[in-house]
Amino acid sequence: MVTKKYKVLGIGNAIMDVVANVEDNFLKKHNLRKGSMKIIDESEVEKLHSCIRTVKEVSGGSVANTIATLSLLGDRAAFIGKVGNDDLGKSFKKDLKNLGVRYCVVNAGGDMRTACCIVLTTPDAQRTMNTYLGVSGFLKPEDINEISISQSEILYLEGYLFDSGDAKEAFKKAINIAVKAGSRVALTLSDSFCVKRHRKEFLSIAKGYIDVLFANEEEILSLFGVKNIEDAVRECSKVGNISVITRSEKGSVIVSEGKVNNVAARKNDNVVDTTGAGDLYAAGFLHGLAGGMNLETCGKMGSAVASKVLSQFGARLESSVIELVNKEGF
Repeated sequence: MVTKKYKVLGIGNAIMDVVANVEDNFLKKHNLRKGSMKIIDESEVEKLHSCIRTVKEVSGGSVANTIATLSLLGDRAAFIGKVGNDDLGKSFKKDLKNLGVRYCVVNAGGDMRTACCIVLTTPDAQRTMNTYLGVSGFLKPEDINEISISQSEILYLEGYLFDSGDAKEAFKKAINIAVKAGSRVALTLSDSFCVKRHRKEFLSIAKGYIDVLFANEEEILSLFGVKNIEDAVRECSKVGNISVITRSEKGSVIVSEGKVNNVAARKNDNVVDTTGAGDLYAAGFLHGLAGGMNLETCGKMGSAVASKVLSQFGARLESSVIELVNKEGF
């Protein structure tokens, strides 16, 4: 079998994360639903930003978090996204480059700003995300690098791309290239509200093109229109791919070929922020999958990586933590 250049190539929104701590009454005051992701405009970004004390700023976006972690785990990884010709865009590209990620898209023209996400973390470690998509939502089919996708073992996509017409077409083009090249296709559903907006199309894509589907419990219930995890697992069995359902402290459920693996969560007694936990679980899982591990081991690797990020603010692990994960032995 010919070895491809990249283990995983991800396509998603290129977003700078702005992380801050707030109390529950702050969310109520600004009419924000705890644990959700809300799309906001430039004026709302400026308003929220003026009311918070920033803890950390780091390059983010769901798929970008996963790809950055895969690179830290030692995998050859690439990312396709879009940034503006501004300081945030330059910081985003520099950050990924420093992590060893191959970045496949040049800056967008014009004066549109790089996307940012204000991540509000409450004392219970829940995060509420407020995202200004900026130029990231203007990813177009012509931005898709066919050669890079063809040279990737796994293509990893995020559901958020469906919130923009051009990005949706880029998403579909990428899948067609990957299928033609014999690459596996993985998708994260991103957010339960995103699922509600695009449920019919997500179902069609999941059943026809997706080899690995990632979702948390709320997202998978929304996708299949069911009320409990047992029914969701039964629906996953009918789809015919690998379905990975994360359930926070309840661990994860992996469904494939009629078999169900329940993987326990890694205990962490110092949870300060859940930002990126699902993204890093996906990184651990894909790291194992690309390395030829069985699905239960992939799930354990996902749990191990995810547990490490809970004790810090933001979704970017230090290289020393990654080394610790790699030494745990699976």
